[in-house]
Amino acid sequence: MHGNAARAGRATVGLAAGGTGGHLFPAEALARELQARGHEVVIYTESRGARFTRALEGLPHVVLPARSLAGGLGGKLAAAAVIARATLLARADMKRRGVAVLAGFGGYPSFAPALAARSLGLPLLLHEQGSRLSMANRWLLRFADRVATSFGAIAGVEAGARHKLVETGNPVRASILEAAHAAYPPLADGAPLHLLVVGGSQGAAVFGRVVPPALRALPEPLRARLRLSLQYRGDDADAVAAALRDAGVQVELRPFFDDMAARLRDAHLVVTRAGATTIADLLVVGRPAILVPIPQGGSREEQRGNAEALERLGAGWCMREDDGGFTAEALAARLHALFAGAEVDAPAGGTVRAPDDAPLTKAAAAAARLGRPDAAVRLADEVESLLAVPKPSATAGRS
Repeated sequence: MHGNAARAGRATVGLAAGGTGGHLFPAEALARELQARGHEVVIYTESRGARFTRALEGLPHVVLPARSLAGGLGGKLAAAAVIARATLLARADMKRRGVAVLAGFGGYPSFAPALAARSLGLPLLLHEQGSRLSMANRWLLRFADRVATSFGAIAGVEAGARHKLVETGNPVRASILEAAHAAYPPLADGAPLHLLVVGGSQGAAVFGRVVPPALRALPEPLRARLRLSLQYRGDDADAVAAALRDAGVQVELRPFFDDMAARLRDAHLVVTRAGATTIADLLVVGRPAILVPIPQGGSREEQRGNAEALERLGAGWCMREDDGGFTAEALAARLHALFAGAEVDAPAGGTVRAPDDAPLTKAAAAAARLGRPDAAVRLADEVESLLAVPKPSATAGRS
């Protein structure tokens, strides 16, 4: 038996997760680790989360009503009514199952289960996937006994609550774990250079506009070495693929890669959005990335914070679309500097200079150092440590 399981004993653990993969995948990873330790689990989510049938396979789950608090007074009042109803439903289910502790993974659907757990006097652990505390977790922070973080430093937590923080990392899917800390592919002279570009589900069109002309602008010998895997769901996918082939780039374009772990393992460089799940995958495998935060929407600040955090830590480079920093010219300059190790003119009039000590290899090593392939184990240990505490009040002030 792992960790604190012998001390805590077997129990029923509740997990609350919003309806996106960024919230649900870490919850799934923790649930399966807890099951392996002999615990019962139940996931509380909403209708969007229930669509992730593969993630929820074999895991008991409860679909609760949920509504965002965004909007005017009328919207907030309506959301409050939905949260109140969901709280009562979650509370009744927790009592029936004998839930002993709740782990919340953010998103507005986690409000009701967290409130239900506290109304029953249960310990509450929050997990933050990003580099900045999300709105849901900020609201629930006052009720939490512990906050597990994905980064060593996290923004949005007032000084009086920092004693609750513990770094665990962000749990990743089993397929990604199989590629954990895979050796970085050698950058031999004349050998193929594997570039993975992941457009994502939000604002993918910019990748179709920027990537083809950026690669066309590279010197022909460099273009000839490129092996591009492009995950792109735009309506113009055929035109994008044709433009890349016309530029002499060997490309495989699909709307979705179901072998992402293998493609990450083979990649010399990844160009992608900066969502928390993506960041965790990159770090566990140990791959450098050019990170392009989404320029608008509720995740804008979170993704920008994630990208800038990785740049500060030496594991990647942030190129912001919202300040004009992600253009074909800028991307071409960055790629040439990284792949060729040369100094090139940048669009803003400055220069992009590649360090003398192989920037891609250096960034890959930094990413691998930051990766937490044991995040699910660490998080399960934290859950079990709360199970071992007889009363939630006894956890107040613990670090």
